[in-house]
Amino acid sequence: MNTPARIAITGLGTWIGARLAERLLAHKAGLSVIGVDIRRPYRLEGRIRFHRVDLTDPTADGRLAEILERERVEAFVHAAFRREPTPDLDYDHELETLGSLHVLHACAAAKVRRFVLASSTMLYGPWPDNPNFLTEQHPLRGHPDAHSVRNRVEVEALLAGWATRHPDCEVTVLRPCWIMGPSYWDHVVRMFARPVVATLLGYDPLLQFVHEEDCLRAFEAATLARHPGVFNLVGRGVLPLSTVIALAGKRSLPLPVPLFYRMLHYPAQGQTGDPPAGFYDYLRYLWVADGERGWNAFGEPLYTTREAWISFVSSRRLRRYR
Repeated sequence: MNTPARIAITGLGTWIGARLAERLLAHKAGLSVIGVDIRRPYRLEGRIRFHRVDLTDPTADGRLAEILERERVEAFVHAAFRREPTPDLDYDHELETLGSLHVLHACAAAKVRRFVLASSTMLYGPWPDNPNFLTEQHPLRGHPDAHSVRNRVEVEALLAGWATRHPDCEVTVLRPCWIMGPSYWDHVVRMFARPVVATLLGYDPLLQFVHEEDCLRAFEAATLARHPGVFNLVGRGVLPLSTVIALAGKRSLPLPVPLFYRMLHYPAQGQTGDPPAGFYDYLRYLWVADGERGWNAFGEPLYTTREAWISFVSSRRLRRYR
């Protein structure tokens, strides 16, 4: 398929969904962007064709299929996932897993030619026996205490089965690592934005980041051109957690793992629905991904892991003087 003229995006309330829509609208080819979400995105008001669809509704697949057929959608970008987990585990599962199943049914019915999924390298999971660099063929082991990660592992499994039954659709899965930059914000960024960063005593894992610009460039390329397959999106290089904290001029607060997890158990359950291990094990064990396949497909990243981190740190410092 050549460059699609009509592109649908779910999850316009997410950073990836909203920013990708803006990039596509600015494209010189004059693309038509169809937005699908439960809330109207006011920053895109009048610039996209918006359709209100609740993906948790049992009839969402039929409703969405009608929209895709009527709008003659050629490419579909699915980014309707939680930016951070919530205590409502049932709703998160309905939105992320069952909602994705509705999306797949609708795309099959409407014969969409290209499908792009926003995933994450977090799906590999932080495990002591992980290799130094996880390739796209490594199994998605997730984390038993991170329900949003479990949901998205399930989504990728559903998509893999769906893709074999619909070989006429080009399927692309993009797995960015933790995104950093001036405008991106989520629970990971919020933790690193604190003046004191809690760490686990005796652990200093390697981390990697992808700059928001490199992430968006890859999503734009995967939407507009043929890139079937699974791709890790990461910046070159890795940094130890201690170096990350030192580069930002912050202080670390190392605590013993049993004490730390016991102290945060109830607050974490109330805020995210998960025990502390569901997030902090990612600051305990190795889970860095190999980016060679993604670099070959979408080009050399503009920012290394170190530069992506410095970009975020610099933007936070500049805000103090505004």
